[in-house]
Amino acid sequence: MKLIVVSNREPYRVETSRGRGRLEKTVGGLVSALEPILRKEGGVWICWGRKGQKTPLETRITEDFLMKQVPLTSNDVSEYYYGFSNETLWPLCHMFLNRTHFDSRYWLGYRRVNRKFARAVSEVYTPGSKILVNDYQLALVPKLLKEQGIEDTIYMFWHIPFPPYFMLRFLPQRREILEGMLGADVIGFHTQHYVHNFQECARDILGALYDDDTIYWNGRKIKVRAIPIGIDVERWERLTSEPKVVKYARNLRKKLGVEYVGIGVDRLDYTKGLEEKFRGIGRFFEKYPSFRGKVSFIQIAAPTRTRLEDYMDIKRKTDEIVGMIEGKFGEPGWVPIYYYYKNYRDERLASLYMVADFALVTPLIDGLNLVSKEYVASKRDNDGVLILSEFAGVSVQLMDGALIVNPFDEEAIAEAIYMALKMRKRERRERMEMLKKKVVNEDIHWWLKNFLKDVSA
Repeated sequence: MKLIVVSNREPYRVETSRGRGRLEKTVGGLVSALEPILRKEGGVWICWGRKGQKTPLETRITEDFLMKQVPLTSNDVSEYYYGFSNETLWPLCHMFLNRTHFDSRYWLGYRRVNRKFARAVSEVYTPGSKILVNDYQLALVPKLLKEQGIEDTIYMFWHIPFPPYFMLRFLPQRREILEGMLGADVIGFHTQHYVHNFQECARDILGALYDDDTIYWNGRKIKVRAIPIGIDVERWERLTSEPKVVKYARNLRKKLGVEYVGIGVDRLDYTKGLEEKFRGIGRFFEKYPSFRGKVSFIQIAAPTRTRLEDYMDIKRKTDEIVGMIEGKFGEPGWVPIYYYYKNYRDERLASLYMVADFALVTPLIDGLNLVSKEYVASKRDNDGVLILSEFAGVSVQLMDGALIVNPFDEEAIAEAIYMALKMRKRERRERMEMLKKKVVNEDIHWWLKNFLKDVSA
């Protein structure tokens, strides 16, 4: 059995230095889960590689593991990726109708690129293969593969929220998106709530029938499952035991010179609620002045989609709010918020997680959110508090041990920070132990085993 993984993102970047190519593995849950399987069992990873790439590029990772990159033109990138994927589907699925842009050119580009991906699959497909298509950028691919006569099992996993009917109905191409996804034999989502939204959309838009975990459409039975993706827990535990990671954490704690440290790690996206998070932190310092000079918060804001106006706007707003808080509460020798607009490797993030007494994970809406799980896996001493948005998909899994907040309520965020800092050590450990049990038991290998049931993990 050969596994064919199809995703927008590549598992490796090919870096060229002095005329020689070097592979650099990318970071992410999907790569962590599937790259070792392809290395061991063989298979193909089909992806979009570099922006504007005009010629096919195939890279053999091992003798039996091929990375096949789909060549995209600059128009493809503009219309498919920045256009329909990130200015139409992304905001619509995250319930931001006011940020959703409808443009027929975007749709034409999206459809064109999905055909390119489907063609790339057909070029490497052999009977007996198992195909896994990933996420909203490639919603049309499953149906296209079925139309090519592929009879082997096609899986699709949707990694972001799936919107309810009253939102999806605004999309002119709603039927095509649903029909494309229903070309798969098994469709996965992070939560049962997203499963239910998809089932209702299939019924109300297409007239499909469904029961508990099956949709009946065009004479076929499509399984729909809620299986939240996990993280590679063993990898994070290894990172937090590496001497250089431990040393950096120890030195950072000394350098900060405060009693308490908080951490936030987000892509700089309007769905992540950074403005609301900072207002909550500001309210905390306003409401509890005795903690000024004792608490510093570190926020990592990873750049993303920097070409889009909405993302430039959110950068300006977050810069302004952080500056306002520092101007209002900061003192010589103490910084309330350390704000870094850059990407960090996992080794550095592991150090930051180790240092932090609490993590503030407060997206306005999120498909899942793996940062919360990374924080839990990094707390080797089981001492720390996770403050989590009720609108993150992962809250379904981590409800019992986390402090759950409404990210739109700055008072609730302020109170949760206060509770985290005043919580007795015994309660912190008990809560973290509950969280860790869930994260360890439902890790990336659990997800792989339950979603791709007959693929050896």
